[in-house]
Amino acid sequence: MAASMPCKDCSTGTLHEGTPKGRVEKIHGLPTYIADPPSGTEPKGIVVIIPDAFGWELPNSRVLADSYAEKGNFRVFLPDFMDGHWLAHDLLKSLHQVTEAAPSYWATAMKIFPGFRSFVGFAPFLFFNRFAVTKPRVYKFFHDLREAEGSSLRVGAAGFCWGGKWVTLLCADPEKAANGKSLIDAGFTAHPSMLDVPTDIEAVKLPESISVGDVDFGLPMAGVKQIQEIFGKKNQTEEGRYEIVVLEGAKHGFAVRGDPNVKKEMEQGIIAEDQAVNWFKKWLEKS
Repeated sequence: MAASMPCKDCSTGTLHEGTPKGRVEKIHGLPTYIADPPSGTEPKGIVVIIPDAFGWELPNSRVLADSYAEKGNFRVFLPDFMDGHWLAHDLLKSLHQVTEAAPSYWATAMKIFPGFRSFVGFAPFLFFNRFAVTKPRVYKFFHDLREAEGSSLRVGAAGFCWGGKWVTLLCADPEKAANGKSLIDAGFTAHPSMLDVPTDIEAVKLPESISVGDVDFGLPMAGVKQIQEIFGKKNQTEEGRYEIVVLEGAKHGFAVRGDPNVKKEMEQGIIAEDQAVNWFKKWLEKS
């Protein structure tokens, strides 16, 4: 069973108005947003965010990187793994216009314009970010990172929607860096898309934590139950290395694009954020 992509919630949500506090530099060949731990604090590990379809410039993702850095004392990298081909941020509004209830025939007819614009926006994203194109870019970054900053610090990867697939693949420990280490030490993903369940999950070897809603079109409950069963069996011999948390009423995108003005959505986002930070504290901090 493959989780579907795209779904309507992959490209809807709220554009947060928070101001990112980090900086932008080129890291291992890619433009990268960098969030550092509080001043005077040595990083306890490195977290790389692989974002959703809206890419590395989405304010929501950058503010989230800042929160990981502050709460966990991590150095957080948010690279442009899409080579500039992410969804336009104003599509958040266009897709909402398409999917919201229409009060009249005329209102329904008017959906054709934002609907067409959304399709036109999604097609290039899927073409330019297809697996064969993106894999070398993602894996090279993690190879270079592990052989540089990650040679002395543990590395975690956090993926959302589109990025969740990549984190799960990295958790399968597919390749070793030149220094013999795994590319990452642990992964976290929220509302992952395009997962091949059960194949991708059965292949997981490194610690992985998943946060998902029970009304997520990107990962239906049938897939969630399979993951729960597989992780449950893995934990019988490797206790505590795998977890999946299901949030009641949470839709696809809740960890990044929830509406902060809606209490329930804000709470769901905070729960996922804390889940990620606590997971990385457990697996990235050296005892």
